[in-house]
Formats: sequence, structure tokens, C-alpha cells
Amino acid sequence: MKHFFSLFAAICAAVTIYAAERVVWTGNEPISWNPEVYAGTQFETPSGTFDGLSKDQTIKVTVVPGIDEPQYVMTYKAGTGWEWTDLAAELAANVMTYTVESEQIAQEIADRGLIFRGQGYNITQIAIVEEDIVPIEPGKPYADTEVWSGNVAISWNQEVYAGTELDTYAVKQDMFAGLAEGDSIKVYFTDAIQDAQFNLTYKAGDSWEWTSLEVAQKDGFFTYRVASEQIAQEIADRGLVIRGQGYHAVRIVVGKPETSTAVANHTTASTARKIIENGQVLIIKDGIRYTILGAGMTHR
Repeated sequence: MKHFFSLFAAICAAVTIYAAERVVWTGNEPISWNPEVYAGTQFETPSGTFDGLSKDQTIKVTVVPGIDEPQYVMTYKAGTGWEWTDLAAELAANVMTYTVESEQIAQEIADRGLIFRGQGYNITQIAIVEEDIVPIEPGKPYADTEVWSGNVAISWNQEVYAGTELDTYAVKQDMFAGLAEGDSIKVYFTDAIQDAQFNLTYKAGDSWEWTSLEVAQKDGFFTYRVASEQIAQEIADRGLVIRGQGYHAVRIVVGKPETSTAVANHTTASTARKIIENGQVLIIKDGIRYTILGAGMTHR
């Protein structure tokens, strides 16, 4: 039992809890209930978008305002009558969020989707915050931090695709403050044409030469792992220029890598998940389930 008490004390004293985010849809849907004011319609999410949704998870919707004072409405089909019912969503920094209030609502959204209504905005991304992750590592969690969201068409040949480039320094000078070697930079995109080209450029050296970075394309984003402290500092000081051909940049995320550290009786860092099961708070660590009981933990 002493081992479990010490393990719990280590968790309580050392961990940082953050939320894992899963992108479930990207696109560009204009929302309007009066096309004379704003060209658009309502948007109903595709089947399967919210598979596995559960109570206390948060739905995050990235929006781009198209008019002054747009109206945002998130609706689901409630009960046996499938009645359209508004959800109490909040809006901050062009992200609309709703935290699922019950398992019943979670199931109905999973089965029936959401309908976005209102006036004068575009939806570009929907994500679910997937459960709390508890890194067993003092002050060194792995976490993704969104540093920008918007909607910019990217093109270096406007005859092929109408667009421009995105200079992050012009948008926000300190967007990459604190960037370090080993961090990842992810650029999420939508509306990519066939054979779209993805390019990240930074201003290198004393001459500030535009220099391309080697990126890897993933499903819905492309990413760069910072290769040195010098590059990290130059990006932090001078920003990035997002270039290429045939896509819309909608979101930039910086990820901090996990660092191995001895914690409790372990020689390397490990992670635990906090879950709620039948009203009981549990920690699942290295495949072992622990129940929090007052000042200690018991093995299940």
C-alpha cells in the first residue's frame, strides 16, 4: 500500500493535465439563414463525424467571421422526436466550443450529427477534445498549442489557384515565441487541389535569406520538426512564410516533445489517463487501473 500512496503523491505533486485533441472534419462551409445578407446555408455534419463521443468531451469548431456581428448556432436532434435543439456554445478567438452535458446528448450527437445554423460565418474545422491525458513528468508535458487560426488561400501561381502566401511575422510577431529544437510545427489545410504543393520558408542567417524547410505531409496537415536551436531562434524572431500551391491554411499548431525522466519507481517517463467510470475517478497507468480514494490510490 505504501507504494500506491507514494505513486499518488508523485502524480498529485508533479503532473500537468492537458487535453488531447482529435480533428474530425475539415472543409470550408459558409453558414447563412438569409442568403441576401450572406451567401451560404446550414451545414449538417457527415455521418460518423462524432463516433465515440462521450459526456464531458468538448466539441471545438473553428469559424471565420464573414460579416460584422455574425450569429452562431449549434443544433442537435434531441429525443425520440429528433427535435432541433440549440446547444449552449461559447465563442472565443474564432473557436466555438460546446462541452457535452450528458451521455444521452453524446449518443444523440454521435448517431445524428450536428447542424450549424446562423448568419455570416464559415466553418473550417471541427475537433473533439478525445479525454484528459496525465503525463507523469514534472513540468514537461507533451502538448499541442494552437498559435493561429484563420483561412488564407495559398498560391504561388494565381492562374492555377487564386491565393497568396502567409507571413506569420506580419500576422503576429511573437507567434513562435519559445520555440525550441525538437518542437513540431503543424500547418492544417483545407480545399487542397490535386497535386497541391506545401512549403514552409524561414528567413535564415545574417542575410535573412528565404530558406525552405523539409516538411512531411499528413492527412489534413503538413509538419516540420525543428532541426536546431539556431533555426528555432530564427523562426521565433522572424516568423515563417507559408507558401506552396493550391490549398487554404486554416490553423498552425506548435507541439512540445515529451522528455524522459525518472519518476517514482520508474526509470523512464510514462503516462497515465484519468477517466470517470460509474461516477468513480480512475487513473490508468501502464495498463494498471488505480482508484483515487481520499489521500491514496488502490490497485484495481
